[in-house]
This record gives sequence, structure tokens and C-alpha cells, in this order.
Amino acid sequence: MLGRKGERAAGGEPDNEITPDAADPATAVPDDTDQGPAEAADALEDLHVEEGGTPGGDGEEDPALALTEELERANDRHLRLVAEFENFRKRTRREAMETSALAQAEFARRLLPTLDDLARVSSTPPESTTVEALDQGLDLILRNLRKELQEIGLDPIDALGSRFDPELHQAVLTAETAEKELDDIVSRVFVDGYTFQGRLVRPAQVEVLNYSPDGDEDA
Repeated sequence: MLGRKGERAAGGEPDNEITPDAADPATAVPDDTDQGPAEAADALEDLHVEEGGTPGGDGEEDPALALTEELERANDRHLRLVAEFENFRKRTRREAMETSALAQAEFARRLLPTLDDLARVSSTPPESTTVEALDQGLDLILRNLRKELQEIGLDPIDALGSRFDPELHQAVLTAETAEKELDDIVSRVFVDGYTFQGRLVRPAQVEVLNYSPDGDEDA
């Protein structure tokens, strides 16, 4: 008795029998006839790398390598911050110098009229003027100069007749007085003192009265 396959062959029907290898690709035996042992090992290594692992590892990242990379990134950020701060410091210093130069130039410009007045007084022939006229001209120049200085913040210290203040006054002489209420009072000013925007620039050099029962009443 012939088998089913033989019957089909005998009846002239085409032989369409499917082999197990062709029916299920999962059970197919890979054809390694074109790959040697080295090529097969390389293929397995590539498979591990594609899955996120390291060659010869189990897919976990190397902690030492990760720490080294993080340290390099932190060092790079530190260097950038240092460079940015240095640029900021240089730029700030340059801007401060430019601002100071502009302020000095503006102050010099405001003093030019006073300088012109002094030049005119200095160039006046003595025979064409009087002492009184020169005195009036110098007094006008002095008032203008003090006005310009006060506008930028330079104020004179009003020391005469005030009580001695070691923060503003420098006692260069003392004088005795029989009047008790005049004790520690500035009686004379030798050199004017000045403050600039509230800060002491130069103390006033003064004479100070000291109370003494036997002192000179005319002091």
C-alpha cells in the first residue's frame, strides 16, 4: 500500500509538502556555513552593546567611568564660571575708570570759567588797575570757585565760634579764658576744613579756648 505522498505522486498531483524547517522560522537552524568562530563572537558582542551593556558586562554602566565623566563636566563648568567672572571683573573695572574719567573731565570743564577769570586778573597791567579793583576781582573768583566746589559736594567746615569737635577740628593752639561758657570754643581758624559728600577731607586747623579762673578775659 502506497503512502499519501506516493498516492499524490502516482496520481500526477504536484508535490507541495511543507517541511518543518520552512513551516516554522523559529525552529529553523541558522545557516552558519558563511561565518567562522571569530565572526560569530563579534556578532554576539555587537548584540550586547546594542542592548545598552558594556562588552563582557551584564548591561550596567561602569560607576568609575560615570564618575569620571561627571567630574569632567563639573570641572568644565567651573572653568567657564571662572572665565566669566574674570571678564565681569575686568569689564566692571574698565567701566569704573571710564566713569571716573568722565566725572573729572566734567569737573574740569566747569572750572574753566574760573580759570579764565584768574588768567585775566593775572594779565592785567598794574598801572591800569587799582588794588581795590584787583581785590574785588579776586573775591568774585573765589566765590565762583567755592560755588562750583559746593555743587559737586565739597562743603567748608564752619568752625569759628563752634565747640571743638575732634572729628572735624585740629587744635594747633590753645588760649585761656576767664569766661566759663567759652570753654572749649574755637576762637580762631588758621586753615579752613572741608567735607566731601559728608566725609571729612581735611580738618580745620583752629585755636581753642580753655577755661581758667585766672585766664585772660580779653582772649
